[in-house]
Amino acid sequence: MKHLHFDQIDSTQDFFIDQLKRGESIELVSAKRQTKGRGRSSNTWDSYDNSLAFSFQLEPANTPTLTSLEIGVLICLFAKESQLKLKWPNDILTSHSQKCGGILIQIIEEKPLIGVGLNWGSSADNNSYKTGKGSLTQDQLSDDDYKNLPAKIYQFILAHRLSDQEIITKWNELCAHKDQDVSIIDTIEERGIFKKIGPFGEAYLDINGHLKKFYAGSLVIH
Repeated sequence: MKHLHFDQIDSTQDFFIDQLKRGESIELVSAKRQTKGRGRSSNTWDSYDNSLAFSFQLEPANTPTLTSLEIGVLICLFAKESQLKLKWPNDILTSHSQKCGGILIQIIEEKPLIGVGLNWGSSADNNSYKTGKGSLTQDQLSDDDYKNLPAKIYQFILAHRLSDQEIITKWNELCAHKDQDVSIIDTIEERGIFKKIGPFGEAYLDINGHLKKFYAGSLVIH
């Protein structure tokens, strides 16, 4: 496996894209620290002590729009002792519903490029997170952990790819806000009871007794 690891880098996602443009063959990029980490919708991803940052490319799920949801499920299964939960569309939460990770997906050369940020061990609080900031463990990571844990997660994902139905079923089981009052904000904000994800990863909200689908947006739990 061609795995490049750095003590510090602007962005694992940007570096991976640059390597592909140069014609380099690469499977995994990880870093102890990112100075310009990327989140969804042009947001930044904050870099903390005892956190993992890595990017990799893989074949999409059978239904491509389920790919990032599949990655979320598989990370939860990898770290099942931590009893992680999922928040639509791409956030990973602790068992206390605090944000501890996120998934970014871009299509590069017709294949998904996945960026993952995980607060693995304890670090400073950040009150700007709508759900509060959490971590998977209270561990202090060694220099080897920053490299080896991303490699183990990547290999676990490759070895445990899921069918579309498995993705949908397991994601709904791991959902942190099933049957809860939420808002989805896209061009406008709409509020309802979150019911499930559908066959393309879309969110279903019960709004005044009517089910409505949402294919994009940011979700807020009330």
